[in-house]
Amino acid sequence: MAAQLRDIGLDWERIAAYDMQSVDDALLAREIAAQDHIIGMGRGSQCCALTNFDIYRRIVSENIPAALILQDDVELSPKIASFLERLDWLPKDIDLVQFEKYGRRASRRLLGPALGTMPVDGASLHQLYSRTAGAACYLITKQGAERILAEKPLLNMPIDHLLFSPNVSPLFDRLNVAVVCPALARQNEDEFGSDLDSERQKRRKDLNVRLRRLWREINRIPHQLVAMIKGARWRNFSYQDRDK
Repeated sequence: MAAQLRDIGLDWERIAAYDMQSVDDALLAREIAAQDHIIGMGRGSQCCALTNFDIYRRIVSENIPAALILQDDVELSPKIASFLERLDWLPKDIDLVQFEKYGRRASRRLLGPALGTMPVDGASLHQLYSRTAGAACYLITKQGAERILAEKPLLNMPIDHLLFSPNVSPLFDRLNVAVVCPALARQNEDEFGSDLDSERQKRRKDLNVRLRRLWREINRIPHQLVAMIKGARWRNFSYQDRDK
């Protein structure tokens, strides 16, 4: 990560994450539900969320207008640097921008019309109306951080679902979430792997989890139809390779 960020000319700071082997149970219990998770959370996922919440508090306390939050296994397109040189491309009502495409395969997202003028050719910003995954590379504004800290419940889902899943997140509709297309980051699982892989595999294989996810997708359809009446469309969503 250090080499990538240096090569594209970005200043950065490493934030120590909570370690699932040593995190204090009482600390977790103040912000993370111990049971009855809407979407399963192992101890690693819980620590990941706790680390993100601490970063939000720092954004608010230090009056930082916005910050790009990266996990430590991300492959970046050099184009992402242009989005951090200034923020005049970011609409005032957008508090959360996902730059990541989770997984290798191209997929489809329900996205609103293009917003504003982007700092690089070939990129566009769209409000998000369908579920997406991944919290390895996203930008959050101070206003967004304040809202999450003020309104989040005792967390009962992984952090990426809280941020980017309208199907389950109690905050999604008030955060005004957008994505950059094509995505400019992805988790480099081939090279680094992830401490959370075993947790994800268990969820993917659980039939009850799959059925609950399908039910939530169906329940979201009326909201998506309203968005489509207002101009949202299903669009291909993929990652912009580093060398392009």
